[in-house]
Amino acid sequence: MTSRDSQQSNIPAFSPDELARIVADTFVARVDYHTELESTNNTALKLVRDLPEIPVATLVLTEHQTAGRGRGENRWWSGEGGLTFSLLINCDALQIPPSRWPIISLTTGLAVCDAIDRELGDVKPRLKWPNDVYLRGCKVCGILVEVPDSRHARVVIGIGINVNNSAEHAPLELRGFAISLSDLAQRTLGPTDILISILQSLAGRLENLATGCLDLRKDWQKRCLLTGQTIQVEQDKRQLSGLCHGIDEDGALALETDLGLERCLSGTVTHFSKD
Repeated sequence: MTSRDSQQSNIPAFSPDELARIVADTFVARVDYHTELESTNNTALKLVRDLPEIPVATLVLTEHQTAGRGRGENRWWSGEGGLTFSLLINCDALQIPPSRWPIISLTTGLAVCDAIDRELGDVKPRLKWPNDVYLRGCKVCGILVEVPDSRHARVVIGIGINVNNSAEHAPLELRGFAISLSDLAQRTLGPTDILISILQSLAGRLENLATGCLDLRKDWQKRCLLTGQTIQVEQDKRQLSGLCHGIDEDGALALETDLGLERCLSGTVTHFSKD
């Protein structure tokens, strides 16, 4: 584990200098680096139990994740060259009230979009409600937010982003549905630079969230992949179908159905157009 005042170990993929730069250039106070992990989120959840005090942000970072988790029963493909990490944040220190925790996932998605545009130019990444980022009609990033214990105001934000893991090497069932940043840029990208860019954007977006800034809703609307599409949403055992009108300020997906306007605070989009 590394922090502002601790020694850093010899790390193959992320050098000690790169880890020091992450701490120096972002709001992360501590980095917990592993060459290989089953799940960065699981490790971050364990830190909640093991650490007596949680700084503003602790980063769990791995070179290779073997059992990444998505929402529900979904699994995340972590190919070689992908960027996989989890951020354990102290919501009390960041002054984010519990009422706004449910929209941390969408807020994180905006930060990822900000970073992609900054690193690759205006490539127009889009948010697929509630927790994915798409590029050119394909998934480039997945986000998993978990609250281990609401009494202690700790939230884990898991992010998996395809950086240099070309979709050509993805499992057969994912080819045509996934894309990497290097696929789009046609060059190898620096994972540390991408990571720092995401973390810097996220710090600003979380500050917006803490203050109730309405720019979040404006940017959700601008980035929403589903707006104007007829889509299907699965909620528990209920299926909804209708025209998407975007994302409200509380993170709800606005859906115009045959029975009127529905606001979906949770659910899974099971049918939509990727374009």
